[in-house]
Amino acid sequence: MLKLEYDHTNYEELLQFFAKTFKHKLKDNTLTLPPEIGTGYFKYIQLSNGLQGLISDYTVHKDITFQRTKIKDDYFSLRFDEVYTPDSGDENGTTALSSMPVPTIINPAKSAVFLGSTRFDWLFITPENSRVKGVDFIFSKEWMSNFIGMESVGGMIKKYLSLKMSAFNYEPMDVEYKRILSEIVTPDVDPSYERLVVQNRVMLLLERFFTRINDKMSDMHFDVKVSNEDIARLKKIEGELVKDFSVEPLGIAKLARLAAMSPSKLKNSFKEIYGLPIYQYYQKQRMNKAKAMLLSQKYTVRDVGIEVGFSNLSNFAKAFKKSFDQLPSDLLYNR
Repeated sequence: MLKLEYDHTNYEELLQFFAKTFKHKLKDNTLTLPPEIGTGYFKYIQLSNGLQGLISDYTVHKDITFQRTKIKDDYFSLRFDEVYTPDSGDENGTTALSSMPVPTIINPAKSAVFLGSTRFDWLFITPENSRVKGVDFIFSKEWMSNFIGMESVGGMIKKYLSLKMSAFNYEPMDVEYKRILSEIVTPDVDPSYERLVVQNRVMLLLERFFTRINDKMSDMHFDVKVSNEDIARLKKIEGELVKDFSVEPLGIAKLARLAAMSPSKLKNSFKEIYGLPIYQYYQKQRMNKAKAMLLSQKYTVRDVGIEVGFSNLSNFAKAFKKSFDQLPSDLLYNR
């Protein structure tokens, strides 16, 4: 398996890093994969509104893992990906898209829209002989604020992302997403109009993504009156829970004091925002971290068990199997 680790926030530099790793030269901001790696390309795009992106359409001849390592700066990576595997028969069959933020794992899907934060690690695994078609954008919080604007809906979306985007926001791609993506990856227009068409379709993707977030908020009866102070408190508690799984989490009473909330308000607010009771959320996140560590192929089962707080490997195996219906060792020996 080939693994590429990076933390770039400039995608022109990221493409140069890919070219150096693949030992292949760039031409017109495009990296064509060398034959020993695969076929197809990555192409850097810089749009007039300051948005940076990579357009890709490639097939790999070996397993490749792209791992973004976390940084302190607040950037977002918005990906639109379709992955086709050899056993699918055609591009409408089963795929193996595995975009996996740490600590949260996304289940395999045919295609996905993925909004990830650079404050968290995540992986994108492309199995051997798979084809990937996608667009990947990176932007800062300031860019997002300018794009969304200061209207009421913009404030709602930014608040939603502050709460929900500790690691990621994910949804399957529907027919309309796929249509727009196809027109970006393979624009059927005169070359002189290609840049204009790509920019137009990119803005359609962004508009559709953020509009759908707004619709979700309405469906969830999202409380847009949550104060900035309460948002900071809830994020502080979530961060406290996931910062170190090797030690026991704090009890409700201590977490409540840390949040300057009553225990009942903390429990109710946390479940409303993160979708699970506090300790179910904690358990889910530590099992997801364990899975991501195992998939990286860097650690033994024992290493991972200790890292996520299990001194007894039998208990770790039982907890892992309960979460994923497979043993930790399956991820090490079946790849």
